[in-house]
Amino acid sequence: MTLREKAHEIVDRISEKKLAEVIDFLEFLKIKDEIEATNGILDDKKMMESIEKGLIQYSSGDLINLEDVVKDV
Repeated sequence: MTLREKAHEIVDRISEKKLAEVIDFLEFLKIKDEIEATNGILDDKKMMESIEKGLIQYSSGDLINLEDVVKDV
């Protein structure tokens, strides 16, 4: 049995009141993962430089149309 299957089995057997608590905790874990992923990007100097470069290119209109790229492939 996978962890996901075991979780479903447990969820199917608990009360609605407890299920609300489980959902709150799962949402907390989801947000925590998202924050950790965001911090990973923010801590990556090369990634941040690339994002900043892209934002500058976007602001100045220095973009390549996707259709042009596909046409040249």
